[in-house]
Amino acid sequence: MKKVLLLLVFCFSFGLTFSETLSDSARVSILSCGSGKELYAQFGHTAIRLTDPSLNIDVAFNYGTFNFATEGFYYKFIKGLTDYELGLDFSNDFFIRYNVNQIPVWEQEINLTKKEKQQLFDALMVNYEPANRFYRYNFVYDNCATRPRDMIESVLGGKIIYPNRNVKNTFRELVGGCVGTDTWTKFGLDFVLGSSADKVPTPRERMFLPLELMAYFQGAKRPDGKPLILKTSNVVIVPIEKDTTPFLLKPVAVCFAVLFLIGVVSYIGRKKEMIWLDAILFTIAGIMGVIVFYISYFSIHPIVAGNFNLLWVQPLHLLFVLLLPFKKLRKALSYYQLLNVIAILVALAGFVVLPQQFNIAFLPLMLLYLMRGLLYIRNQRISIIN
Repeated sequence: MKKVLLLLVFCFSFGLTFSETLSDSARVSILSCGSGKELYAQFGHTAIRLTDPSLNIDVAFNYGTFNFATEGFYYKFIKGLTDYELGLDFSNDFFIRYNVNQIPVWEQEINLTKKEKQQLFDALMVNYEPANRFYRYNFVYDNCATRPRDMIESVLGGKIIYPNRNVKNTFRELVGGCVGTDTWTKFGLDFVLGSSADKVPTPRERMFLPLELMAYFQGAKRPDGKPLILKTSNVVIVPIEKDTTPFLLKPVAVCFAVLFLIGVVSYIGRKKEMIWLDAILFTIAGIMGVIVFYISYFSIHPIVAGNFNLLWVQPLHLLFVLLLPFKKLRKALSYYQLLNVIAILVALAGFVVLPQQFNIAFLPLMLLYLMRGLLYIRNQRISIIN
């Protein structure tokens, strides 16, 4: 098997074409991987495994390869301009890697004719050529799960009959199912995911998640009505880990604790302006506003647009902080805070009426900024009267 892979590498290194006729013993399967600990691995992964014992071939084609060392990687990822590439692994190495990282892997053998297997293998080899292996990654519409699906569909004439699973989760709920409903990862994602994440995806759109693709493949049929999947097995078995994070360290508990602490400090200093506290709090909100604004309006990721979090975290808070030291501007700033209070009230109402689902941990933070805004207006009114 290693000789075959070395031959592949040699051929592509020198621009040569690798051609091999598969035997009757060739098998094609989809490898679906569960959630890992790293953020990029929490949404799962998909690969195409091709084995042919007669030719000593057992390799996994992996559309999820990327390079952190790429210049401007994080900027490109946020902007939605990241290029991924098709990788090629020994299947055994693939399984070892996921076993070491304690990530489960399921294998579904695809029901293909010998001709269809050959067509798929040839197409994958063309994809693996250096000029073809890179593609512009898209979190929902073009990723490591949708590419293998499209490849399988292509050799079946694009006529796979998928089951009607009658599921109505939104994009946000599907993402939450991968990272947890009360985790700091979910907390961060709910900041950057806009109202577009709260629409119900079509069955095809749901397949952007590897385990969703696995579920649809499991009940799918070929164009001739035969089952798409011959058999399913769990090839990497790992124990199910429960979330051991203490409740007091979860986002909801921490945010309510922050609200309580700032509330106590605000009550003690209620007759003082406490510019330092507002400077800290609104600097944080302003920075978050810049991030949310940039991602919502300049990123091409499909589920970040229309972010109503900008009602309570916004870039203009940074201007408010910059002008805080100037006493002559306090009255004007109190009008700004009046607008801010109104916006936060709209955001609070948004838990019920806005077309975006807010993280429940945002509630105490909204109340915190509402409290500080009202206190600023009150203190400036007292200062003007005095």
